[in-house]
Amino acid sequence: MKKVTNLLLAVMAVFVMTSCNEKKSFDALNGEWNVVAVGEMAIPDSADAFIGFNVAEQLIYGNAGCNQLTGAMPTEINPEVSMFSAMGSTRMMCADMTVEDALLPALAQAVDFKIDGEALYFLDAAGNTVVSLQKR
Repeated sequence: MKKVTNLLLAVMAVFVMTSCNEKKSFDALNGEWNVVAVGEMAIPDSADAFIGFNVAEQLIYGNAGCNQLTGAMPTEINPEVSMFSAMGSTRMMCADMTVEDALLPALAQAVDFKIDGEALYFLDAAGNTVVSLQKR
């Protein structure tokens, strides 16, 4: 019985170590995604807020509702660093900054993502959805 218990513990330890060290694939992010919600705030189509990923060139680009976004994709998920920490944007002032004023701080909180069909969700460190997107 003791050998079986030790074997099970060893198998579980290997499983935990390999699952923690796996790098999340960013391939599924490739393409453009319309921002449909920031937290609970629905984003109208007229805002034309979107985020695009060029996985081959490791680039992020898009529109925050007013200003253009550009930057580098992360190489791995790190729960202590925003996925958008290497981003910049133009700094125009627009008549309506509502979407951008909500979206940029939400992206700064995004440390992970999940994809469900044609939907993409950026998650904060607690696993809460901060931005919801739909494949273009």
